[in-house]
Amino acid sequence: MKYQKLVNEINFLLGSVTKEREKQRKKLKYHLRQVKAEEQKLRKKLEKENCGASRKKLKRELSSVKKAYVLLDA
Repeated sequence: MKYQKLVNEINFLLGSVTKEREKQRKKLKYHLRQVKAEEQKLRKKLEKENCGASRKKLKRELSSVKKAYVLLDA
């Protein structure tokens, strides 16, 4: 009977871990979508911008977004 209790406990814990991991995946996907949207928005602004100083600022922001994307994708 002790073994059955242990097996039940392990199954319960595995189920809990699986649920938490799924929650974490959903959050990660949500953040990835946000980063992709921000990247697209910055690329559109960069295409339209003519001023050198503004372009440089947008490129820095785009670089930061790319770094965030790499961190989330890893």
